[in-house]
Amino acid sequence: MFCEINHKIKLLSNNRTLFILFAALGSLLLINGNIFGQASQPSPTPAPDYEVGGYKLTMNTELGYRYLDVDGSETKYRSDLNYQKGFRVFDSSFLMEGKEAKNGLFDSLLVKTSGWGDDPSGFLRVNMERTGFYRFNTSVRRVQYYNNLNNHALGEHTRNTKHNFGDFDLTLLPQNEKLRINLGYSFDRNNGPGTWTVRAYSDEYVVNNDYDTKADDMRVGIDSKILGFNVSLLQGFRFFKDTSNYNITVPNAGNNTTNTSVLATFNRSFPTTGKTYYTQFAAHRTFAKVFDFTTNVIYSGTKTRSNMLEVITGRDNSNNFIDLDRYEISGDASRPQTRGDFGFTWLATEKLRISNTFTFDKFAINGGEDLFQAAYRRNAAGTPLALSVAKTAAYRVTDYRRFVNTLEADYQFNNAVAAHAGYRFTSRRAEITGYNFNKLTAVNATNPAFITEEEDNQTNTLIAGMKIKPIKNWVIFWDVERGSADNVFTRVENYKFINFRVRSRLTFDKFGLSVSAISKDNTNPTVSDEIPPRQFGADINNRIYTGSFDWNPISELSFSTGYTYQHLTSETAILYPLGTVRLLGISKFFVRDHYAFVDVAARPVNRLAIFASYRISKDNGQNEFSSLPQNFFTSYPIDFRSPEVRVAFRITRNIDWNFGYQYYNYKEKFQTLQNYRAHLPYTSLKIYFGGGER
Repeated sequence: MFCEINHKIKLLSNNRTLFILFAALGSLLLINGNIFGQASQPSPTPAPDYEVGGYKLTMNTELGYRYLDVDGSETKYRSDLNYQKGFRVFDSSFLMEGKEAKNGLFDSLLVKTSGWGDDPSGFLRVNMERTGFYRFNTSVRRVQYYNNLNNHALGEHTRNTKHNFGDFDLTLLPQNEKLRINLGYSFDRNNGPGTWTVRAYSDEYVVNNDYDTKADDMRVGIDSKILGFNVSLLQGFRFFKDTSNYNITVPNAGNNTTNTSVLATFNRSFPTTGKTYYTQFAAHRTFAKVFDFTTNVIYSGTKTRSNMLEVITGRDNSNNFIDLDRYEISGDASRPQTRGDFGFTWLATEKLRISNTFTFDKFAINGGEDLFQAAYRRNAAGTPLALSVAKTAAYRVTDYRRFVNTLEADYQFNNAVAAHAGYRFTSRRAEITGYNFNKLTAVNATNPAFITEEEDNQTNTLIAGMKIKPIKNWVIFWDVERGSADNVFTRVENYKFINFRVRSRLTFDKFGLSVSAISKDNTNPTVSDEIPPRQFGADINNRIYTGSFDWNPISELSFSTGYTYQHLTSETAILYPLGTVRLLGISKFFVRDHYAFVDVAARPVNRLAIFASYRISKDNGQNEFSSLPQNFFTSYPIDFRSPEVRVAFRITRNIDWNFGYQYYNYKEKFQTLQNYRAHLPYTSLKIYFGGGER
């Protein structure tokens, strides 16, 4: 296999101009630098600092080219990794530091970039500060998201979008404890093509999707110190918009081509706009170094407005002509919410610490909609059918309130043993009121139909854990949680769970050994909504075992390896319709994943650095099957391997030449349509400027 890989690298490099350019330039500089002749010489003396206008400059930038060759499913490769061939900017940074605090527009300026070019993601970070005056931080990211899988929704849910988002934050008077002013702005843009599915006339159809969302966030706040409390007040505003649409332009027979239903045209626009305002208050103070108090309260209000227009023409599953099937839906909603956290920590003695956190969450969702639908149809002979019209209205008010209180105590027995224990209590209340109204029917005892529901729920959880240090270089942690948790669905019983975790770390001289284990059991008991009711719950058991070993015999050599095994079984009861009978069945999902890695980093000579790694993830899938039609046993057995080699030559004090190769091999057990092998050789030059000795 490695002979084949080496042959492909040579073939690719011989056929690619940019690849040759970087390799030749690196080789030329390598010869001029006489790298091997200087390998045994002492380390270079520190480089002089570079100064411009009273600022010390430190810079490094890495420019390079990555090639790509994919054998097999390119869509699966792009869904997993999405690295493309071409020029890119690797990790780069630029730092200016003022030597005099009162000189210039800023004292320090840091600019960092990574991943720009043909990488699937890239970021830009800028930090600028003038002591006593301001601090400015910004972070901008770009993600190219691609998803096209043939084993999900028949390969009909796809997306190829560009997601750009970032934050800009300015603090005035950053070192002033009495008054600091905070200003901020964030943006989010996500758009691109894709496909989706719609269901109509007892069939399902793939349609084109133009995805387009936007959001802007502006905020202003102050930090201050009042009566010994550190307090913060922030006011924010958020505006968002979704103008995605769905359409087809050619006749579509749907996934079931044996029936008569066909969409000749389809268009759905679903514009949604909204705005949110929020106010956040936080306070913190420590009393006499033994009692610490903190609080954080947020109030927000959100309003949205949506409209949907859907137009269909074609034929239905009764072979009728659909001249026009039109849906118009308009709706609006508001959601005021108040959430607060109040906590304290009390150092009762030098060994005992008690803490309590109380959380309050309350919100209401008020919203309604109006629907109009009209279908103009003709039978197979072309005779017009009766006009089908629907006009309805609906309104809902949801009130939700939740309290959570967590009480914990920590006790330090001695330098070798510490323990903590706690208790968490949750109380929830939900109320739903509203109505459904048919506008085509006269008002009567059942029209509108009023709805009233309410639900109360409480949960209890015990928390415990210890830290044990048998010897100086060996430490053991364990903690456990057992109890019940809120279920998202109010008509279903609480989750009953047991979570246990243990971790051990042993270090001796140049060796390090870590082992850990996580156990999670989650049961959701419930019954089916029928007479007589049947047991209809879910049970999830998850075990994760991890071990790693590190060895650093000398400063020029390091070795690291690790292994993780995940054993998960999810079992859910299902009702399977078989004719007129509903059979009680089981849906099981299995994960039996083995993950291992080996990393080696070496510096054999003064100007040469080598890094090599190998990673493998292999899920063997299920070992349990059923021939009964009401039982579904599934898993996702795969084999994913990724070796990598990176070599860096120091050509001069200011230039490194890097060469690397990444290989990805992905295989699925039961089918080969998504298997792929990807070769990603790359080369780059990294240029350093300033910064003293390297």
